[in-house]
Amino acid sequence: MFTLKEFEEVRAGLRDRVRITPLLSSDSLSAQTGHRVYLKAESFQLTHSFKIRAAYGGLLPRLAEARRRGVVTGSSGNFAQGIAYAGRELGVAVTVVMLERSAPYKVEAARCLGAEIVFCPNEFSERVAMVERIHREQGKLIVHSFDDEGTICGNGTLGFELVEQLPEVEVVLVPTSGGGLLAGVAAVVKQLRPQVAVYGVQPENMRSMKVSLEKGAPTYAPTKPSVADGLVAACPGQLTFPLVRQYVEDVLLVSEEEIVRAVAHLLEPEKLVIEPSGAVGVAALLRHLRGKQPPRTIAVVLTGGNVEPGRLMDLVRSASPLR
Repeated sequence: MFTLKEFEEVRAGLRDRVRITPLLSSDSLSAQTGHRVYLKAESFQLTHSFKIRAAYGGLLPRLAEARRRGVVTGSSGNFAQGIAYAGRELGVAVTVVMLERSAPYKVEAARCLGAEIVFCPNEFSERVAMVERIHREQGKLIVHSFDDEGTICGNGTLGFELVEQLPEVEVVLVPTSGGGLLAGVAAVVKQLRPQVAVYGVQPENMRSMKVSLEKGAPTYAPTKPSVADGLVAACPGQLTFPLVRQYVEDVLLVSEEEIVRAVAHLLEPEKLVIEPSGAVGVAALLRHLRGKQPPRTIAVVLTGGNVEPGRLMDLVRSASPLR
């Protein structure tokens, strides 16, 4: 499973359905870190997040069944919007289970795209249980937001773009939660360019992938609230974890303060609206790689820009200056 041929087949199916997002050079981050830094801006993707790749990747291989039964999934917000959009375009009824604390901005965006929203208590395990219950009682097809062959392969399309846009890339930083994006991007990039170092990035408050790599198996890790509300998975997937273990160098952790500071930097001077979950790669760049020699060519994946304007301004005002 997860050969380049499989990823290429999924990419062909997504070719006219998703955008090729820009890769932007960052003079500011390059000057501050001593590296050649580029930003892969998935905030310019349809629904302003990479998750539309996963959504189409998960629906297209079983489209007839999805149309007949409808689908159910769990999401903290961006996959909810992605699969709602893809479902609307493909004629699939979509139900999304979301935590009660999910950002209202993301809830309303998914609802406006046609998804039925069902809330559950604020525990990752509760979301999983609710999805299973709806599947069992209503017969809806489960499309997992990250632990699914189709969604992983959909995410891998980003890896092809990255290597084509920046053939000389040496390091890739990818935000991670359950591992769907990290697994897909790493599997493609490392099969195309084995010498590239791929790192996942997680908040210190939500470190399930980091803990799992240390334990050698998918492991539930206690979580604390984080500004990165899209990275809530308390355990990696059974499909994603082996890929991460095989292809990823390590998972880097960042603090809440560092995430907020990265969001503020991306707004000014980069002029990019990036949500906290999408900015953790920049936080890791500044914490773990700044000043490291020799200079390298680094691509940072900015996974999305779905953040309510008032909250964005509050975050920026609270950010301490870069030092």
